[in-house]
Amino acid sequence: MWFLLVIEAAAAFIVACSDSVGDDQHTVRERVLRAIFWPVTLWVFFTHREMPKLARFGSIVWLLLTAGWLLSLESDRLHHAWLFALVAEATLAFVVYCVDALSLDLQHSRVRRVLRGIFWPVALVQILRDPESIRLVQASVTVWGLLTSGWLLSLGVDRVAQPLGWVHH
Repeated sequence: MWFLLVIEAAAAFIVACSDSVGDDQHTVRERVLRAIFWPVTLWVFFTHREMPKLARFGSIVWLLLTAGWLLSLESDRLHHAWLFALVAEATLAFVVYCVDALSLDLQHSRVRRVLRGIFWPVALVQILRDPESIRLVQASVTVWGLLTSGWLLSLGVDRVAQPLGWVHH
């Protein structure tokens, strides 16, 4: 039951972030209702060809999907829960740090970038809610780079290092 509630909240959040772009302005009450009834709102996005909102929706889903794949890859490779938790925290902190390094406002403020990396959930929500899609794209590219690098290294271990006896699984 809790799982369904989390999924509903996540979908509502994604649609709320996607609904924040475009020309139409909604009151807070309308935005909350549009998020709660996210299937209807998403249906309107598709049937009325609201391309900015659909593009934003796709970008957010892509970021969360690739981040999930990256964390799944780390989880499969790291067999201790504490080690996985540490690496997952460091991974997401690194993503936020990289996105902030590309920001003109935060580029020269290393301490602030480190703090935003430590408190990455707050920074990630800011990135997802930012009406400009530049930081969202930067986060997606960073996660995609880490994911494909991790897949490549895993493939090297599984297909080369283990068969040659260099690494024992």
